[in-house]
Amino acid sequence: MQSTGLVSYAAALLILGRWPDVEPGQVPYAVALGVLGVISVSALYRALALGPIAVVAPVVASYVAVTVLLAVIFLGERLSAGQIAAAAVVFVGVVLTSTDARQLRATLGRPIPGVQVGLIATVGFGVWGAVFAAATRAYSWAVMILLLRMTSFVLIGAYILARRIDIRVFRDRRALALAATVGVLPAILGVFALRERLAPNQYVGIGVLAIGLVALGAVS
Repeated sequence: MQSTGLVSYAAALLILGRWPDVEPGQVPYAVALGVLGVISVSALYRALALGPIAVVAPVVASYVAVTVLLAVIFLGERLSAGQIAAAAVVFVGVVLTSTDARQLRATLGRPIPGVQVGLIATVGFGVWGAVFAAATRAYSWAVMILLLRMTSFVLIGAYILARRIDIRVFRDRRALALAATVGVLPAILGVFALRERLAPNQYVGIGVLAIGLVALGAVS
């Protein structure tokens, strides 16, 4: 996926005649974005594997609230009352979806493993968004995307080589098709395809989280 994205994006820049100039100051941003991106995506896939997907997916989607908070603190942005309210709704949704109320007494409120790992992805993506916002204020977004994709490709390639991971599985068309469809409507698939069952409060939490995300986008 990383190699395909890098090659296709680079090809598009060349075809459109928009190949950017690389400056030394862009490299730290690219490295930070690449590292954050790889860690966050890895945490996301691990969280989805632990499940339940219908809970993990909306929790990770709340990363936008983290990005907004960091932008206010470090980038000097200001939020309207509506934006603050929408961000608050997002966090309420995360709280509601992170714990099954039916098992609250038995688990003493501990969130399920998938949500625990998903929160790592949430924070990672949130920080990634803030760093990308800072980078694109100083440099062109086109060059930052190119450099961060290069960094991600190198990091993942190095990991594969170090762990001697066999990637010949992707010669199978079915594996390629599966890789291409990962992440498509995960919450819906979790409920209907994998037959996961949620607590009533988690259904409410997913709804609240969705409303908060929509509201946050509408007032931003």
